[in-house]
Amino acid sequence: MSPSSKDPAPAARKNNRWLTILIGIAIGLVWGTGMWGLTALISGDSGGVGQWAYLAVSTAMIGGGVAAVFGAVGARRRGERIAPRIRRR
Repeated sequence: MSPSSKDPAPAARKNNRWLTILIGIAIGLVWGTGMWGLTALISGDSGGVGQWAYLAVSTAMIGGGVAAVFGAVGARRRGERIAPRIRRR
């Protein structure tokens, strides 16, 4: 392979960290809505918008946190720097 040709694989593997977190939040929101629906179906009491918001937002925050942790682990495995540089030399 010639030195001028670049390997496109590293660029393709590099993920947008914010997109990963937003996908985790979206999955958590859908999961929370499903949990609320099952709870309303089983108990017969929907609990209103307040209970839906509580379950959906709580699981969305958990989903975002999990996505952030897994994204950071993946970034570290690829050799990216995760922690900010505090001291500049």
